[in-house]
Amino acid sequence: MKLLENARFYTMKKEGDYVDNVLLDGGKIQAVNVNPADYPTATRLDLNGDTVFPGFVDSHIHLLWYGQALDRLNLNETKTKQEAIEQMIERKEMLTEGEWLFVEGYDENKWTDDNTLLTANDLDQVSETVPVLVRRIDYHSVSINHAFLNAISLTKDASFSGGGEIVVDENGELTGILKDNATDLAIQAFKAPTTKEMSHWLTLAIQDLFKKGITGAHSEDLHYFNGFKGTLDVFRQTITAKMPFRAQLLIHHAELGVFKQEKERFMDGNEFVELDAVKIFFDGTVGSRTAYMSMGYADSPDNHGLKIHSDEEFIAIVKEARKLELPVAIHILGDAAFSSVLSVLKKYPPKSGLHDRMIHTPWLTDELIEEAKDMPLLFDIQPQFMASDLPWALDVLGENYPKRAFAWKTLLKNNLTLAFGSDAPIEIPNPFYGIHAAVTRTTNHDLNGKAYFENEALTTYEAISLYTTGSAKASYKPFSRGKIAPGYDADLTVVATNPFEVPNSDLRDIKVTQTFVSGEKVY
Repeated sequence: MKLLENARFYTMKKEGDYVDNVLLDGGKIQAVNVNPADYPTATRLDLNGDTVFPGFVDSHIHLLWYGQALDRLNLNETKTKQEAIEQMIERKEMLTEGEWLFVEGYDENKWTDDNTLLTANDLDQVSETVPVLVRRIDYHSVSINHAFLNAISLTKDASFSGGGEIVVDENGELTGILKDNATDLAIQAFKAPTTKEMSHWLTLAIQDLFKKGITGAHSEDLHYFNGFKGTLDVFRQTITAKMPFRAQLLIHHAELGVFKQEKERFMDGNEFVELDAVKIFFDGTVGSRTAYMSMGYADSPDNHGLKIHSDEEFIAIVKEARKLELPVAIHILGDAAFSSVLSVLKKYPPKSGLHDRMIHTPWLTDELIEEAKDMPLLFDIQPQFMASDLPWALDVLGENYPKRAFAWKTLLKNNLTLAFGSDAPIEIPNPFYGIHAAVTRTTNHDLNGKAYFENEALTTYEAISLYTTGSAKASYKPFSRGKIAPGYDADLTVVATNPFEVPNSDLRDIKVTQTFVSGEKVY
């Protein structure tokens, strides 16, 4: 047994509720507020006056992509296009002969010299001979140089499945920009990763998340790497009692055929790796002008974005998930996308006791929320998107943007269930970045300045609850995770500063000091 003491342990049963010590027995919480004299053989751990919460869970992440992003050159922090190009030139010089360059994370909205998407002409400055691919931060667009275009013999008429775009200029020439499903034409030209590489990326990701106080995550990875079986095996071989982490994995819709062949074996996972809902992409993103919007875009009102699938294809995927008694988890950015999805889910609801996940949903209306509130839904929200996407997204959408923007308070007031995550590697998976965004409603460009849609601000307690009790609901484990109480999993996040006792502006700076998973100290 371990007795953790000298800390304030917030139970998350209700606001302000805390206990003074916690007794762990194996991977469970045995008791709270005990008399230490009653447990003379327990190992006593002094937490130095820190503050403790149930283990934070990131309810939307891509673990292998995040590990890749940690391993590759990532342009997320570059401030100009020229700086990005210079960093790529430096990394290109490190390549071995015959190796192609894959770069992550650029965000043109952060650049002060030229905030346009990278093109083949831009990337030719990196190399005219080595194929170069750069993936935009939202994972819905890639850019490749002319060496890459030539290497894969890409033409503007190349075919790909689902919604996407091979972007051409006014003369009909390839720009090197590929959007949504068209990105596969370039990405799939790289060799499939080995089991060793995937295990390395997964380990990198999890060890980084431990430092950030994250004890588990809901992740979608089982389609993009080494096939459903091979990738799932990597998760189950890497995440064990030696490196415990609560991984709940979505099943990409394209893998349903494989899943159906051996459903029982796949669902029979270990303690730390479980399968969950069927992931479906409905539309794209605002940054790529592919989010499916009712009113179009400011600079192209006739462009309403795109649907990844036809209506018939989308319905067929939902029906197939229902045959397998699975809920669905749907990527939705635009208000028109949300409306379309609701109409289908009403016709084909999940099995009793299950909920469908509405992922992202930043652009809503009162009418859509009213329509959704009695449905079995969980809103899978990334609060940092607001901090990254505003104010530029308002300019992109124009004055007719849906007025319930990033409407988390309204969703809670309507008794809808929310869980918070980061969508890393698109955002940095630091829960306190998300908490800061949810509470202050400020942006990365002006962290403690102008607040956007202030009526939607959450309290600190509400924001923390969406990484704890909210994530437990997302996992169907509200009575075993997300609270500090007897019988619950011994997953704990320890921080140096009490977030309830600092100004809201300081929430982003709170540091994690220790992390426990299943009773084991992992950081």
